[in-house]
Amino acid sequence: MPWALSKDLLRRLTSTLVLMVSIALGGALMGSALTGSEAAAAPISPAPQLPTPPDVPKALSARDHAIGIPAAASVASGTWVLGNGERMPLARTVVTLPAAAGTPLLADWNGDGLATPGRYEDGRWFVTNATVGAQEWQSLATFGKAGELPVTGDVDGDARLDLGTFRSGQWSWKLSGGGTRSETFGDVGDLPVVGDWDGDGQDDAGVWRGGTWILRVFRVTGDKVRYAGPGVQVQRISGTDAALLTFSLGTRKDLPVVGDWDGNGRTDPGFIRGASRWMLSSGLRNVQRTTEVGFVVSSGFSPLVGSVPTPRGSCPTATVQALDRGAALAVQVQQPQRVRGAIGIPGMREVRATVQDGVRYVMTNDLLTRLRNRVTMPYYDSLATAKTVEESIRRPANAAQAAAIIATTSDWNRVNGISRSQLVDYARWHVRSIACQHGANTPGGWGNSFQSALWATVTGQAAWMLWADLTPGERALVASMVAAEADAVVKRGPLYFRDRVGKEGTPGDSRADENSWNLLAPALALAMMPDDPRAGQWRASLASIAIAAFARPSDLRSTAVVNGVTLGKSLPGTNANEDGTVTNHGIVNPDYTQNVQHLWWAASLLRSGRQVVPAALFLNADIVYRALAVVQFPSPPYAAPGGTVYKPLGVIYYPMGVGWGVRRPATFTGVDGFANIYAAADAKAGEFLAAHARDARALQLRFNDGRMYQSGTSEESYRLGKEEYALSQMALAWWAGAIKKGPSMTVTNEAIPGISLAPR
Repeated sequence: MPWALSKDLLRRLTSTLVLMVSIALGGALMGSALTGSEAAAAPISPAPQLPTPPDVPKALSARDHAIGIPAAASVASGTWVLGNGERMPLARTVVTLPAAAGTPLLADWNGDGLATPGRYEDGRWFVTNATVGAQEWQSLATFGKAGELPVTGDVDGDARLDLGTFRSGQWSWKLSGGGTRSETFGDVGDLPVVGDWDGDGQDDAGVWRGGTWILRVFRVTGDKVRYAGPGVQVQRISGTDAALLTFSLGTRKDLPVVGDWDGNGRTDPGFIRGASRWMLSSGLRNVQRTTEVGFVVSSGFSPLVGSVPTPRGSCPTATVQALDRGAALAVQVQQPQRVRGAIGIPGMREVRATVQDGVRYVMTNDLLTRLRNRVTMPYYDSLATAKTVEESIRRPANAAQAAAIIATTSDWNRVNGISRSQLVDYARWHVRSIACQHGANTPGGWGNSFQSALWATVTGQAAWMLWADLTPGERALVASMVAAEADAVVKRGPLYFRDRVGKEGTPGDSRADENSWNLLAPALALAMMPDDPRAGQWRASLASIAIAAFARPSDLRSTAVVNGVTLGKSLPGTNANEDGTVTNHGIVNPDYTQNVQHLWWAASLLRSGRQVVPAALFLNADIVYRALAVVQFPSPPYAAPGGTVYKPLGVIYYPMGVGWGVRRPATFTGVDGFANIYAAADAKAGEFLAAHARDARALQLRFNDGRMYQSGTSEESYRLGKEEYALSQMALAWWAGAIKKGPSMTVTNEAIPGISLAPR
């Protein structure tokens, strides 16, 4: 019997639900009248061309020295804007911190090679070691006084950052190894500059005096300095091995900047003219030879210099250590079996057409509207594209996944004016940008959080299917992201809605969805990297969470053994109702029952990777799907008209209310695609697949640009990328059809060492 409902809740829901269902029925009937065959598709105009970004070189070794990059910051707004290095003059990374007071700074506070935000306020130093997504300031030290200018550098040569202050020629340093140092160099009105002018690994002081530079260097013999050209005057300091290097560069209206612009280990001078012209010197050998770089310093912002230690053209916010780890992982990756979509399956012609036109829409929307200011950026700073991390990451991940699936499983030559190479470049652009800013690669990046295992899997699957098209650098970023999310899921363990006596730990919200999307990460990691030393942990985690994901009350009494675990003895709780329905938003919710597709999705990933599939991935899956296709909901007590969730002509009936929208045929096409492989025949998944695919296509045919939904929330209330989500679901259905006709599968119920059903 379906889950019992309170009479009060039913009374409140029934009147509105009757109207909702009738609206949904009318919409579907009208929509299905529009469709007939693929030839009836509305004309879709071609997508614009995506600029091809530079490739990451094959060598992933670290630079000998970090490259200096333009940057700017406003402490008052808490915003740091960093350029992204060579070949990427238009790229930007934005780090947002709590608004504060003081002088903005950029420095490598922890020695990982990346300069990150800091601030100095009346003798107090605050920093973050994150290159994206920092949430708070960390107190670093107390040193200096109000009115002094903060400076940083390695002045004692121990490869660790020292903190300093400057005021009217007086320098004070707090050394990282302990102790302090004071000296006099410069005059009133000078601005301090610090750098490794001679490339000896130790920073030295300098001052800017209205266009005149005076740099102090040590260990000088004779009257000449080999790295100083004709434009630099050398003056020995009597009785020492030091010399002053004096030259003119810029005017008193300009501002000085210093950085290792060419990565040769020597700090070079430069100046900023106006709000955007950065004139960067080639070095002291030819100090007047400058390169102009455009980087806007907005009103209220101060110019700064950051650093990029990673190889040219690679993720600008990643550490070298992260890329090295990723490169070692990437060589382990085994490519998936090649599969082809099967248009002979009823509904698949509509699915393919919907994906093709949907890809055209999201590409055009991204390139001309949503991300129009970033299309020339090889890494477009994903986390700064929207207010929420979910929209910033999940939305482009869904688009990339759909593009990758259709590019690799269909005969895509040129569709809607888009070539296969353009389609692949578009997917790669999203993949590398998303993976670049994952916390496994970028300090402070996204990941190891609610739903991040799903986003990483969607992105990772796109990359895996395009593995042969990716550069080594892109592969390294993806491999690190996938492995890190799998490891995080291992630590997270299973989650439960009700305990053994039926008490709800999360009232009204099953943990089935979290479990089912979490298990995707270890499934993908295992499929991609089956020989990794952590493979056993990933397999055990996958099986553990799969058993818990849709566990039912009767499983608590069951003697069944699944991959070595006796359910009744080991399960501490449940997530599905006895009839297979799933409770979420306080109601029996078809939108969350649909998440059973994650079990079959995980099985298909393993199947594609030639890996044995644990029987745990099929526990209760068919029963949960039957809650959509077979289980009856009588009215009353449920809303009229009652019956099954799946209705004729692709209509979806919501027995207790709508969770996200009244027009979500794509969502159910996705689960139907997998059910058509794995569900029992009497569930008639193939018939529902065809009906929902046709309804989704009918929605899309209302427009001539490939979109599926009207604006607003009347049809679909998911605000963080509903077109991309629907497209992803349709693409998964297409891929499921390819898996059905593709590789064979071996399922094992043998014991898997390390399974633990206990919550953590």
